[in-house]
Amino acid sequence: MSNLLKRARTDIEIARTLMSPRGNPENDSLITAQAAYHIQQGIEKSLKYQIEMSGKPYRKIHNLTGLIIDAELTGIVISDELKAMAYLITDWEASSRYNDDFEVSLTDMEKAIRLYEELETQILHHLETALEKETK
Repeated sequence: MSNLLKRARTDIEIARTLMSPRGNPENDSLITAQAAYHIQQGIEKSLKYQIEMSGKPYRKIHNLTGLIIDAELTGIVISDELKAMAYLITDWEASSRYNDDFEVSLTDMEKAIRLYEELETQILHHLETALEKETK
């Protein structure tokens, strides 16, 4: 298996740091934009990891809606809440880096982190179940 899950966790930790007063003491919108980018990356890598765990190759795309469809085709259950936010979060990948007028709400970012955490919990549960099956 690849290091996608570890990379996803790192992206989320970077985002949390950038969202904190320590990481963004001046509440600079460019730093907040970078936090949004890392949240998108964390979710993207988590979805790719789940697809990879299912034995299928993942597409090298940034579109979360496309990755969600791919994941569901392999039998992975994705929350309706993540599906509903996928288009918005996907936009953070490019807009946060190239759009000078990009703005993102802290509420949306916190919700996206919670959705990431749900994905990670799902992945860890799947890994634990697979490990138990292997040891029996």
